[in-house]
Amino acid sequence: MVFHKDPLGIIVFLSVHLLLLYGDIVVVYYVIEYGGEHEGSGRTVMALFVHLFYIMAAFSHLRAAFSNPGYVPQSRIKIDFSSDIEQGKKKRKKELPSFDEWTVCTKCETYRPPRSHHCRICGRCVRRMDHHCPWINNCVGELNFKYFYLFLVYTDLLCCYAFILVLWDWVSNWHKEVEQGKLDRILTLIVFFEIMIFGVFLGGMIFAQTLAVLCNRNAIEIRRYGRPMSFPSVSKISLITGVCGRGSKICWIVPCVTAHIPEPIPPSDKFTDINQFI
Repeated sequence: MVFHKDPLGIIVFLSVHLLLLYGDIVVVYYVIEYGGEHEGSGRTVMALFVHLFYIMAAFSHLRAAFSNPGYVPQSRIKIDFSSDIEQGKKKRKKELPSFDEWTVCTKCETYRPPRSHHCRICGRCVRRMDHHCPWINNCVGELNFKYFYLFLVYTDLLCCYAFILVLWDWVSNWHKEVEQGKLDRILTLIVFFEIMIFGVFLGGMIFAQTLAVLCNRNAIEIRRYGRPMSFPSVSKISLITGVCGRGSKICWIVPCVTAHIPEPIPPSDKFTDINQFI
């Protein structure tokens, strides 16, 4: 399990869960339960969908926050990588993308797989690192990207569904007198603005992350090298499998199933030298 003692990250992490819980309670108990025309089994079904999206979003968030994002193992003894570091610096100055070469980190001197990057907050290199996300108080990398993406999707689904329910409740009771206290109206109005803001923001995040997966480039690579002019020749299913893992495709939408992503194997010339020290 991974846990970072970053005060800001912990505050944001807890705030996410409080906002999710607040939205779930207000929508179920103030919009659906006392919302006027929702009767009988219809209320139960609507409440179940709200609870489902909330549970899936919260659980995805927990898995993304406490899962190993793909930390590259650090060697237990000091190894001289000076020549590799100099070569890496020259390539970086020339802005030459190296998506299939093992490199040496210039900060922690870790011999790392292709497309790994160093996180200054974690102090570690992460395989296919996308960014360090304060929402989950963790890096988004190869091994927890699936959970982060599911968190975005299920939270946005919750926002969209709650938006429809709140709007429907307001429209259906527009010309009717419904017994609703001042506090109820304030709580409903707050949750409406919450789902509006986060729904739009998360929609943009989902679009950007989906495009990054289909382009086979993460956020760091896009900032450094830009988006490719066309989609890669690799099939879309292969690209999705690369982040969601192998196995049944139904597992892609379930945050409790770990993505089965194979461990990278270093080149034979380096492998024989450093494998015993990692």
